[in-house]
Amino acid sequence: MLKTFDVLLVAVVLMAAAWTFGHKYQAEALEHEVMLLDRKIAQERETIQLLEADWSLLNQPFRLEALARNFDAVLQLRPVDPQQIVEPNQLPAVPVAPAPEEAATGPKIASASQGRVR
Repeated sequence: MLKTFDVLLVAVVLMAAAWTFGHKYQAEALEHEVMLLDRKIAQERETIQLLEADWSLLNQPFRLEALARNFDAVLQLRPVDPQQIVEPNQLPAVPVAPAPEEAATGPKIASASQGRVR
């Protein structure tokens, strides 16, 4: 009986060791994935910082003023006149052309009680 019990214990120990090594390798794989994601995040943050610095350089008022002067003939930029500023209710309404189907057959009326279009 002792030999059977010893063989059974060795089998249990081997299965526990295999299970432990399996979880160890899974944990190492996840740790590697986290490390790669941390590298990507750091690279994206660095890229964002570079783009923000570039944006601030490109939006300097003196640079924009020089560009506007250099390309004045092409862009034809002029200062805004006070008459150009209007309220939204002063804008003309955009005419809406009826759809070809509605124009030919007339407007369709939805029946609320039946939930269908007649």
